[in-house]
Amino acid sequence: MGALDPHIQGADRVREVFARVGRGDPGAADLYAEDGVITYAGGGRVEGRAAIRAFYEQMIGTLHPQPHVQAVLEAPPLYVVVLDVPTEATVYRAVDLFEVDDTGIRRLEIYTQT
Repeated sequence: MGALDPHIQGADRVREVFARVGRGDPGAADLYAEDGVITYAGGGRVEGRAAIRAFYEQMIGTLHPQPHVQAVLEAPPLYVVVLDVPTEATVYRAVDLFEVDDTGIRRLEIYTQT
């Protein structure tokens, strides 16, 4: 099964993730393929849309992030995003690598620096 918002494609899909997170909307998970994967620093791994929704709910509820996309490098099916993520406690600099296909976001790798 594909993403729940199939009309949003490519770089627009990637940008929409950050728009939803900034609005506090865990519906960012709807942009992922049913079997999408997120990996992040420290060996963290989240698999499947339901787990990705829980990941966004926890992250939004804890950090209240307001991501600011600085640049998007497009080389479909890969998209590299450089962003700053202010939270209540600090500002993270991140580089995110997305792999996107017709079913949604297949993979997100998050690399952060505080």
